[in-house]
Amino acid sequence: MSDVEKKAPFEETQFTQVEKLRTAESSPGAFVPPTAEEERAVIRKLDKRLLPLVFLLYSLAVLDRSNLGNAKLAGLTKDIDLSGTRYQWLGTVFYIAYILCQWTSMGWKQFKPHKWAASVVLFWGFIATIQATVTSWGGLMACRVLLGIAESAFGPGVPLYLTYFYPRDKVGFRHGVFISGAAMANAYGGALAYGITQITGSLAPWKILFLIEGLPTCVFAIVVWFYLPDSVRQAKFLNEREQAVALHFVARNQRVDVGKEQGLVFKEVLAGLKDPKSFIPGLCYFGCNVSFASLPLFVPTIISGMGSFSKVQSNGLSAPPYLLCFFVIIILCFLSDRFKMRGPFCALAAITGAIGFVLQATCSTTAVRYFAIFLSVQIFASVALLLSWTANIHATESKRAGAYTVLATIGQCGPLLGTNVFPESEAPYYRKGMWISASFCLLVAVLSGVLSCWLIYENRKMAREGVPEVEEFEETSVAVERGTELKHRYIW
Repeated sequence: MSDVEKKAPFEETQFTQVEKLRTAESSPGAFVPPTAEEERAVIRKLDKRLLPLVFLLYSLAVLDRSNLGNAKLAGLTKDIDLSGTRYQWLGTVFYIAYILCQWTSMGWKQFKPHKWAASVVLFWGFIATIQATVTSWGGLMACRVLLGIAESAFGPGVPLYLTYFYPRDKVGFRHGVFISGAAMANAYGGALAYGITQITGSLAPWKILFLIEGLPTCVFAIVVWFYLPDSVRQAKFLNEREQAVALHFVARNQRVDVGKEQGLVFKEVLAGLKDPKSFIPGLCYFGCNVSFASLPLFVPTIISGMGSFSKVQSNGLSAPPYLLCFFVIIILCFLSDRFKMRGPFCALAAITGAIGFVLQATCSTTAVRYFAIFLSVQIFASVALLLSWTANIHATESKRAGAYTVLATIGQCGPLLGTNVFPESEAPYYRKGMWISASFCLLVAVLSGVLSCWLIYENRKMAREGVPEVEEFEETSVAVERGTELKHRYIW
């Protein structure tokens, strides 16, 4: 008899799977649905444990991948020949490796998350740090390939991991907190680079930059091993009742794997890979990444090219636009959860980004172009909304794993174009790159509207079929037997 069976002496009710969480010593009885305040209290405990950690880790990940732009202005080109298209290739090769290894993000479901994440964090922290030892373009290229492989196994899987702990109508804000780590990394990355370039010593400033920004990641791998919970049932900071409450709200309008937290159900993964609704968010993500992924590599250079600031000042001035982006992400994701809408807010962020790129393409004054950067970077808010939107479309954990693989694989092709739309020959205005970026921002807005209309149509169709607007707890294997995992209302 399994451990789960030993803990399930209770009578069957509609909440029977939650009851299985109680120990044999607990008093028998039906599960009492939690109050709204009780749910909020459990969510606050989850937030305190999970959000600071995933936010900080993603900040470190983005910092380690995007500090190349700061290193360039900190003297990297003096020691390593980056003439011609060599610099662009450093950005491109990272994303080639990142794309080819997107499937590794499913390791968050296949293995225990704390072991998987700690191993991956240590791997990328080590690679990010030893970039300081390279002496040639080839060596730096090898580091960027390995960094892409390591980070593909981390970041793309975190949104799936968060869906194990939060209700689907509240996971958007949590995805926003997670993804805002990228905006914060780009903000303090610019400020940190500004400070590091003031250091004088035997090591070149760009080497110090890689060391200071890479070593902390290795340390945090230890924190992840001991601090990151694997699932609701294995979250020791929650008592038995709180675990039952958490499973109750996580399973509302989606399915939960109880007793089978680790291990993919490949039939469901395949369903997520084949679902047409997995591909529109992927195309939106592609458009976002064409517009945004290249910015951390080129914003310091763009600001420097305005002619009003030194290279050191340009590093520092690259921070404020990302700081604003951090707050915009948090606000839009909060409102998205509040109104239970994803598409309209995704389109709003994309249109704002498009306006910024158009201003940069059409204006030549420093003040306007710098202001426009504040608008351009807001396209990144759409990424946070797409993460929660993908989770909301697919009911089971394994199907979400497949859908996130589609999202990330298609989406991460965007930087292959984005990192090559700002060639040195287009300096200092990079008008062609700005127009291309604006066009893809508008594509994101249009696709967001299309997907919203599709989901509204599907919801109305399910309403006519009698599919309830709110579905209570149903464990995945039970749902598969009944065929009910295929029907649930969408958040559009």
